[in-house]
Order: sequence, then C-alpha cells, then structure tokens
Amino acid sequence: MANVSHEVLLTTLKKLRRMLKRYDVQYFLIGGSAIGAVREHGMIPWDDDVDIGIKRENIQAFIAAFNGANKEANVRLVKPGDQGYFLATYKVLNQSEAVYDEVDAGTGLHGVFIDVFALDKTFRWKPLRRLHQLLIRLDQVALDVANGDNTTGRHLGFLHKIAEFMAAHRSKADLARHNVKHIQLFNWLPFGYIYYNFSSPYPWDKEMYLPKEVADSSIQEFEGEKFPVAAGYDAILTRMYGDYMQPPKEADRKARHLQEDN
Repeated sequence: MANVSHEVLLTTLKKLRRMLKRYDVQYFLIGGSAIGAVREHGMIPWDDDVDIGIKRENIQAFIAAFNGANKEANVRLVKPGDQGYFLATYKVLNQSEAVYDEVDAGTGLHGVFIDVFALDKTFRWKPLRRLHQLLIRLDQVALDVANGDNTTGRHLGFLHKIAEFMAAHRSKADLARHNVKHIQLFNWLPFGYIYYNFSSPYPWDKEMYLPKEVADSSIQEFEGEKFPVAAGYDAILTRMYGDYMQPPKEADRKARHLQEDN
C-alpha cells in the first residue's frame, strides 16, 4: 500500500473517531485492526483497510453521526442498499484525488476505505445458529451466482440449486436486500444469544463475540491516538487467528483489498 494511501486512510479513521466520540457511538477496532492496535500499536504495515465493529443496535446512531459531522465532499458512507452495492457491510470511503486510483478488488469502488461491520445477534445454541448461518450462506451463494460465479457453494448440493433458482428469478439488489433482512432476523433475542459478524471472511464461528466480551472496551494506542478494542479481545482474536501476537510468514504479508487502477 502506497504511503500516501496509508496516510489518507489514517486521517479518515481519526476523523471518524472524532465523529463517533462526539455522538457517543460505541464501536471497536476488530479483526486485523484490533491485532494492529494490540501488537503494533497502529496499522499492520501491509494492511490496506481498517475494520470497525458496531453492534446492530448502534448502527443508526453511527449513520446519524456520520451524516451530522462529515463535512468532506470526497468522503462518503456507502451503505447496504445503495445502487450498485450488494454487500452487507458499510464503508467509509475516501475518494480524494490522492487515492482515487486505488480500487477495491471486491466492489470496484475507487479510493481507500474503512469497513464498518454490523455485529448482529444470533443463537448461542449451535444447532439454531447453524440454521441461521446456512440461510445467510444461501443468500451469499445466490449473489455469487448472480455475479457469474457458479463454483461457490457447490458442496451445498441441492441448496446450490436453490441458490441458482434465486439468482435466476431475483435481481441482485433484491438478493442483497433479503440477505440484510435475514442477517437481522434475531436481533430481538433477549437472552441466549451471541453477536456475530455475518460478513466475516473467516469460517463459521471464528468471528463470534460473546456478550461479555463486547460489554465494555479496552483502550489501546493506535497510530498515536487512543482507540477502543473489545474488552475480551484476547479470547476473540485467539478464536479467529490462534497466536495473533505472532506475525504471519513474510510471504503472507500482503495487502488483500486494494489494487492500482491502470
């Protein structure tokens, strides 16, 4: 990742931090960004985005904070349901001239971005959680098929046929809308739940968050400022990565999202 892109991303993150603090929105650095905070006290050097988690009940406050405080024309919030955008994640996207040639390989969006993941409730009891996860997986496979990828989810057998049927009879916007709706199905649960990132790239149950792990935050230094990670970050990151304090092999230290637009 070019140094200028890194600098723009960090400037955007620090501005977002001030927005969320001003509106008292609870959030956490998660994933690789949480590792960066704990291990590097900043961004992992080869990383090319920032990951933030916000409980679903705080997402509307996050949107209001951004809309109320953002004053930069080159910075915008990309939301599920926006035209041509079919993911369930939110992106704070900086498209200033200095970084416009950077392109997100997954969406084709220009610029650098902060991924904001909604953490939704699902069942703590594994059999019911598996049914919820399978429903979301079916939505995601249908979207992949609609985008021309017929190989994803082949191991699902007859469920893959259902995904193909869904892709043939619904628009991508409709599929994405149903995906978000299904993700939020069980946010009413008063007990017996965990928080889960249904947009996680990791295998099932790697990126789950027990309520006690995200009930409070641990403040960590990140690029010269203080940022929150979940109080239970050690259990969360160990579940996701194993020995997260050990950097990966040098061959695996690669940016995963951005590419130069030629």
